[in-house]
Amino acid sequence: MIAAFVNPRSRANRKNPLLAARLARALGDAGRVIAPSSLQALDEETRALAADPPTVIAVHGGDGTLHKTLTALLRAFDQSALPPIAILGGGTMNVVASSLGIRTRAVPFLAHLGDLDRAGRSPALIYRRCLRIGDHVGFVFGNGVLANFLVEYYAGRQYGPARAIWLLGRLFLSALIQGPFVRRVFKRFRGVVVVNGQTLDFPDLMAVGAGTVREVGLGFKLLHQADDDPDRFAVLAIHAGARALVSDLASVRRGRGISPAHAFSTVASNVEIRPFEPNTPYTIDGDIYRAGECLCIELGPRVAFVDPRQREQGERDEQGKSGKHDKSGKQTRGGESPSSSS
Repeated sequence: MIAAFVNPRSRANRKNPLLAARLARALGDAGRVIAPSSLQALDEETRALAADPPTVIAVHGGDGTLHKTLTALLRAFDQSALPPIAILGGGTMNVVASSLGIRTRAVPFLAHLGDLDRAGRSPALIYRRCLRIGDHVGFVFGNGVLANFLVEYYAGRQYGPARAIWLLGRLFLSALIQGPFVRRVFKRFRGVVVVNGQTLDFPDLMAVGAGTVREVGLGFKLLHQADDDPDRFAVLAIHAGARALVSDLASVRRGRGISPAHAFSTVASNVEIRPFEPNTPYTIDGDIYRAGECLCIELGPRVAFVDPRQREQGERDEQGKSGKHDKSGKQTRGGESPSSSS
C-alpha cells in the first residue's frame, strides 16, 4: 500500500484544484491520497501510518511540505524504520529533489509506484541524511541573507520563479543607491557560531548555512561540500560583504563554492548558533522560523528516497528493444523501415 501526502495549499494544488483527484486515479487501488488540512491533522495521519506502515510514502509539494511531513513522520515512527519516501515535487521550491537528481512528473511517477506495488516489486532507492534543527528535521538551514531574502519573498501574494527574479532585480536597483531594501535583505547575522565544538572567529556574518544537499534555490549550489561525507553535513559561514561575493556567483552556480577568502566552509556533525538579537529569522527548507537564545543543528537519520531514474532508464531500454533493425544491423526509430536512397 502507498500513502501519498498532498499539500492542498501548495502552489501546484492552488493552480489545479483537481490535481489531488488525478493523483488518486493514478494510484488506483494501490493506495490512497492524504490531504491534511492542518499540522494537527498531519500528526494524526502519520500516527495512523506508523501503526500500519505502507510500503512507500509519497509527498507532493515543495521543500516546506517535505520537511514538515518528514518531521511528523519521524516523530510518529519514533525508533521504527521509516518507509521509502517518493518526492513528487509540485511546490514553489523543490531544492531537495533537484539536488538528488529527482526530476520527474508527479502523475506518471505515482502511477509507476502503484504498478510496482501491485506487482510486489520494490523501487530503486537513494539515501541521504537529514538535519535535526530544534524540533524539526530538514535538509537546508540558513540565516542572515538566506533567511532575509525569503522573508521578503513570502511578503508578496504570489510565489514562484517570477517573483524571485523580480526580487533579484529590485535588489540590484536598490544596491545602486544603497536603498533600504538592500540593507534589509543584507542585514548581517550577529552571534556566536560553534562548529564541532570550535567557536568561529566571525561574530558578524552575512549568513550561516548548513545542509545535506548542495542547492539552496535557483540552481545555486551554495553548500558545495554537502556530498563530501554521507555522515556529516556541509557548513558555510559567509563573512565577506555583498560586493565581494559577486565574483563567486559563477563558481557557486557550477558547484565549486565560495572563495575561502570570503567564507569559512567545512563538514560537521553539529553546530550551535547563539544569536545576539532575539527573534532572528532562519529558514529550514524554505520555511521561516525565529531563533531563541540557542539553536542546535545536528545530523539526523538517514532517509531512503525512491529513485525514479531507474524507471526512466527502463523505459528507454524498452523503447530500444522495440526498435527494428535493417539488414545492416542499423536500428530504426519507432519500428519504421529506413528510407531507400535513389
